[in-house]
Parts: sequence; structure tokens; C-alpha cells
Amino acid sequence: MPGERRSRAQPVAWLYVGNALTGVGTTLLGCILPTLHTSWHLDDRRAGILFASQFTGSALGALLVRSDFFRSLAGGYFLLIASAVSLTFFTGFVEALLFLAFGLGLGLTMTATSMLVGSTFLGNRGAALSVLNAVWGIGAALTPLIASLWVGRWPPTYLFLILAAVLTVTFLLIGKNRATFVAGARDAALDASRRTQLKPLSMIAVISFLYVGTEVSVSGWMMTYVGRLPIANKAWAPIAASCFWVAVICGRTLVPAIVRWWSEAQLLTSSLTMAFIGILLLLLSNVPPAIVLSATLAGLALAPIFPLCLAKVLKLTHDSPDSKWIFAISGLGGAVLPWITGELSAHSGSLRIGLLVPAFALGTMIILDRLSIGWQVSYQENL
Repeated sequence: MPGERRSRAQPVAWLYVGNALTGVGTTLLGCILPTLHTSWHLDDRRAGILFASQFTGSALGALLVRSDFFRSLAGGYFLLIASAVSLTFFTGFVEALLFLAFGLGLGLTMTATSMLVGSTFLGNRGAALSVLNAVWGIGAALTPLIASLWVGRWPPTYLFLILAAVLTVTFLLIGKNRATFVAGARDAALDASRRTQLKPLSMIAVISFLYVGTEVSVSGWMMTYVGRLPIANKAWAPIAASCFWVAVICGRTLVPAIVRWWSEAQLLTSSLTMAFIGILLLLLSNVPPAIVLSATLAGLALAPIFPLCLAKVLKLTHDSPDSKWIFAISGLGGAVLPWITGELSAHSGSLRIGLLVPAFALGTMIILDRLSIGWQVSYQENL
């Protein structure tokens, strides 16, 4: 048994590394956006279209996942690598199409990874998924700093080429141990019950849609927003973005411990309320320390929401590929809300007004939480 655990640990570790790289890929556009505004002559409306393209692709990619999770993972990596290389060398009217393909790769890879981890660690699925989300956040947290150091010396799109190279090496290392994942994934797919509870799943789908849209809107536009504020040192923009993602990592890492002392319903309600307050404070702040603290509060509060929803989805669908529509709807939120944010910003001439969109989404989630009597996320059952 110890030998079996060790043989499984290495390929699973590379699976987690790959998930961290998808965190880099998901947030990279937002981190290089201030530079792309100049080099690609973007306005907020066109930038919003790029966000919409990427996250529409991510939503569609989730729908493409099949019962052979590893084959879906391989397809996702192929799309990611090919589109990342293309983004390095092609600009103009094809930008939106390339980000759509890049998003397809992200959606396939992230969803297949979550399904593989969920089916591999049936005994402690909740904790495994929290760690998986935290690892994704590590990649997202490092991206602002990497991008800030890079864009001052080299073209920003070359970061996509670097990402493609690292993804290639990572997938080759995952693929060496394909049998580790295939057996568990097939067993989970064969044993999955087709009976799903539509009402709770629908509520989770709406909250997931609004949550992912909120996270992408705040994180994707944050460096641009802070960079436009009348503060002396523009280094505060990547600092605020990194603090947001570090807070997300810390919050998700702490979820398994928190739910032992606090009910899931209490954690969800408190997280939504504090996230709403954090985003409002971010929009009202003009002093750099206050901006960083507000971003940190928002990230810490947002952190538990998606892992709780994800664990409940996999529980209700018995790890079936049927759960992919929830991933697709949540990914669609990442396409719609940032696009609306860009449209509102372009129409009003103020990104601060545009960022009222995620605040409104959080307010809606709070109302849905209050209306959903008996909300239960069976998180502890998965630990």
C-alpha cells in the first residue's frame, strides 16, 4: 500500500502543477492588459471582448469533457499549447478567435483535472479539491509579478510562448503515468448515478455563474483599475493583484479546517457578505495601503465559495461527466460579467463604475443565499 501511494503521488503532483499553470493562463490576459492597451491599441470595449472570448471558450471547453477524463485532459493541453504559441505571433482580427481557442483549452483542462482529482480521491474529495483550487490560485498569484517583471524588457505576448513550453513538459510528465488516472476515472463514470437533484444544482449553477464572473471581473480588471488611479507609484497595481490571489490561496487552504468549526451555510453567508464589503471598499479607496487591504479582504472572502459549490456538485452528480454543465455555466459567467464591466466602463468613461458589475453580482448572490432555505453544502462528508 505505501508503494502504491508513492507511485500515485508523483503523477498526481504533476496534475496539480498543471492546474497551477492553468491559473497562470486564466489570469495572464488581465495582467498584461495595461501593456496590450498600448501595443494593440485596445480600448476597454475591445479588451472586454477578449475576456469574453477567452471565458466563452472556457465554458464551451467544460462541455467537451467526456467520460474518459484523461483523453479530455490531453485535448485540453493540446488546445492550450497550440493557441498559446499562436497568440505569440498573430495579432489583429484573429485575436478574439485565438483567445476563444485558448479558453477552450483552459475549460477542457481545468474541468478534466477537477474530475480526475475528484474520482481519484473519493475518500477525501473535499480536501483534495480545496488544495487543487489553492494550487490554481498560486499560479494566479504569481502571474501579476511575473508579468510586471517581463513587460518592461520583452514583448508581453512572449509569455504565452513560455507558458506553452512549460505546459508541454508538464503534460509529458503526466502522460507517463496515464494508467494511474484512467482506472479511477472510468470506475467513477460507470458507477455514476443518473439521478440528479435539479433544484439544488440549478441554484449552485446560478451562484457559480455569478461567482466566477465576479472573480474574473475583479482580478482581470484590477491591474488596469489600480494603474489608472492617481497614485504616485504604479507598482501598486501588481502588488494589489498579487495580494488578492495570495488571499484566495490562503482562504481556500483554510476551508477544510474552517468547516470543522463552522457550518457550511454560515461560511457561505459570511463569505458573500465580506466579499461584497471588500469590493465596495476597493472602489472607494484611493490610498495605496487601503487598496491593497481591500483587495486582500475581497480575495480572502471570495476564496471558500467556489470549492464549496464544486464539492456539492460532484457529490450530487456522483462524479459523473454530467456535472460538466455546471462547469460550463460557471465559465460562462467569466465571459459575461467582465465583458459587461468593459462595456459599462467604455460607456461611462470610468472603470470604477464598470466594476460595480461584480458588486451587483455579489449582492445578487447574497439575496439568492437568503432565499435558498435549507442551503446545505455537504462539504464535511467529502473530507
